[in-house]
Amino acid sequence: MTPDGEQDGMEIEEGPPGDAPDFDGENAPALGDGQDEGEGPSEQRVTWLELFFDLIFVTAFDQLAKRLGDAPTGHNLLVFGLMFAAVWWAWAGNTTFAARYGNDSRAYRWGTLVQLFTLGTLTLTLRGDLSDTGMAFGLAYTANRLVLVGMYLLTLRSHPESAAFARGQVLGFGGAALFWFASAFLQGGAELLAWGVALVIDVLTPILGRDRQRAALPHQEHLPERVGLLQIIALGGIVTEVVAGSRQQELRWFEQAPALLALVTAVGMWRLYFDQARALPVLAAHRAGRVGSLLAWLYGHLPFTLSVVMLAVGFGHGISDEDGARDAVNRQLVAWPLAGAALTLLFLRCNVLYVAGRRLLDPSVVAIAVAAAASVSLAFMPLDTLATHAAACAIVLGAALVTARDPATHRLGKMEEELGASGTPV
Repeated sequence: MTPDGEQDGMEIEEGPPGDAPDFDGENAPALGDGQDEGEGPSEQRVTWLELFFDLIFVTAFDQLAKRLGDAPTGHNLLVFGLMFAAVWWAWAGNTTFAARYGNDSRAYRWGTLVQLFTLGTLTLTLRGDLSDTGMAFGLAYTANRLVLVGMYLLTLRSHPESAAFARGQVLGFGGAALFWFASAFLQGGAELLAWGVALVIDVLTPILGRDRQRAALPHQEHLPERVGLLQIIALGGIVTEVVAGSRQQELRWFEQAPALLALVTAVGMWRLYFDQARALPVLAAHRAGRVGSLLAWLYGHLPFTLSVVMLAVGFGHGISDEDGARDAVNRQLVAWPLAGAALTLLFLRCNVLYVAGRRLLDPSVVAIAVAAAASVSLAFMPLDTLATHAAACAIVLGAALVTARDPATHRLGKMEEELGASGTPV
């Protein structure tokens, strides 16, 4: 059964708990939705325009990381979190539209080009005092949302079968745009409150319209590919921060050891993420109508991407701190984001296991849960930068090794292949 009581249509053959499903012959997963084997959806490749669009987020994440690093105070953490959620949601709006309606239409191409300009303006405002940049941020984000509203309006004629869903998105995103516009003329707490209300409306809009989403489901391979590309951009931010920090130290093995450990940690995080079965929630939405699991998978990437960007700041500032005066602050910026990333990966893993009808406890789940607990413990240990980075590296590599060797990981990848996706790429 689905979370909202619907019958699970994946029809995956279950054996005794812990056994791998049989993918051969008559016990193979059912294709569902009336599709014959071999038909499936047409291929949708990521275009050069989409890659160009994603590149703006390299700069956006970098500016957000610098903002956090300039002043890791409670107020700045709040502003950073709201700004990051807005930037991520701007990416998600464009990406899900392309995955739902295709990336070769004039509406998408021209809309994306205009959104590039709004995001470029938005990126200019991500650093600096809100009294100077708040109005420009609010107006740029308003323009971004209105462009997306216009793109959905154009689908009313080209995709009449999903008109009810598109109208819901227009109303929701249009309502949020009003709050973004109003925020441009507010200051202080009122401005941040308007941002929060607008983000809540934006996030709730697809959730409230999830029953109508079945007429406009995202492409089963295109969306996971775009989501994966954004995680690579975020992980690349770790490399950027580490290189910038290591330039403050002498080029000797001992001084550069924290940088090397941080880079290895980034590689381990990459492996840990891409070893997960990422397409199953999208496949479940297509073949069993489980839109809730799809939205949980998509929204779960917001805290993961946020955690990775914050982790980059912790690594970079720990490496550049020559006298260790801010070891305690830098350790918190490593420990808590690492725990957040692990907890998000744990949620994503359990969501996939639930979709696949498997038990919610496998070696990977245990390893990632232990990694999350170990990361939290780092926050309370009096460690210097080298010890903190060594511990973080050991935590991530341990979880990645267990996940890579877990038979359940390979079974989930095989299940994706049988259901029409490309399977786990690592």
